[in-house]
Amino acid sequence: MLAVIPGTILKIYKQENTVVKEGDRILVLEAMKMKNQILSPVDGLIKKIHVKEGDIVPKNELLIS
Repeated sequence: MLAVIPGTILKIYKQENTVVKEGDRILVLEAMKMKNQILSPVDGLIKKIHVKEGDIVPKNELLIS
């Protein structure tokens, strides 16, 4: 999963090796003072979280695989 816009990771709700369903809330990305809920696009397993809370990420940065 890639960052659709540049911003700051405010909160991560899931952990590595967690099963998620489509629509599950994974993290919050703040951009231009708006909090964007990043939801799982599909059912699956979070293998690796590539960011941590407080990280500033550019557009298209790999967040989760």
